[in-house]
Amino acid sequence: MNARRTRYGGLALALALVVAAPGSPPVAQPAEQPLRPAPFLIVNQERLLTESRRGQALLAEQEAARDQLRAEARAIDSAFEAEERELTEARATLDPEAFRALADDFDARVVTARRDQDARSAALAQEFDAGRRRFYSAIAPILVQLMERRGALAVLDGNSVLLAAQELDITEATIAEIDAMPEDIPPPEGDVPEEPTTAPQ
Repeated sequence: MNARRTRYGGLALALALVVAAPGSPPVAQPAEQPLRPAPFLIVNQERLLTESRRGQALLAEQEAARDQLRAEARAIDSAFEAEERELTEARATLDPEAFRALADDFDARVVTARRDQDARSAALAQEFDAGRRRFYSAIAPILVQLMERRGALAVLDGNSVLLAAQELDITEATIAEIDAMPEDIPPPEGDVPEEPTTAPQ
């Protein structure tokens, strides 16, 4: 339950922040056919991230950082493997106490290096999560404007809706407007908290 709330919470909180904060930057509005008012609209959050140019750039940046960390981990592992082979070969020429001291030092360095890699991986995951929350915070004004223009009271994630009319899905329209956003528009002040909340009525 908490994992699902976190998944859907970023966009809901971003919407809440934008609705509550006046003076949001204007967003380009491509021409669209007028639709009948609806109490709610539907959007696929994952597609906003994976199919918009802004989201794809973020994902590419994150994948590059992930690849770099993996490459560093492979290099460290290779160095330790080579050192382990050398230590094994030198065992026949060392007295047991000297070998044990070298082996203990080697094991300690391996444990430290792996702990450091785990910490860096966890920090990178947190950074990725924060980057995605900033993405949804930055595009929240688009969803607010679409909601207001279509007379809706709420925007729901498509994965939580069992059945709805296709005209309620604004994913494509939202992606088009994300791609039309000026690149220099910053997200609203402050990061988006992880726990969801309800947008003001």
